[in-house]
Amino acid sequence: MSRFARAMARANRVMATALADGLATYRRANGETIESVSYTLERDALVYDDPASGIGRITTIVEIPVSAVPDSGQGDVIETPEGRWYYVHIVTDDGDFRRIEVN
Repeated sequence: MSRFARAMARANRVMATALADGLATYRRANGETIESVSYTLERDALVYDDPASGIGRITTIVEIPVSAVPDSGQGDVIETPEGRWYYVHIVTDDGDFRRIEVN
């Protein structure tokens, strides 16, 4: 891993901790549990399924670090102090943070 990659990984860890709403428990559909995952909960988020149309919809999104949860899928559940959130689909994934639409 390059020096720059190490610095970016450290910066992402620091930002995920400092800007997080708290710690969540991520439960995969296969029963695997990942404890103490930093998360950010965004209610009333505007999502464009077809950006060219300019028509968006309001939904709830949970953002988690990819380093803590390398992959996500149908049947996964994110448990936070605010409630239990069920995976719908990935909105964005830049390799560092994943934004998941939940309900």
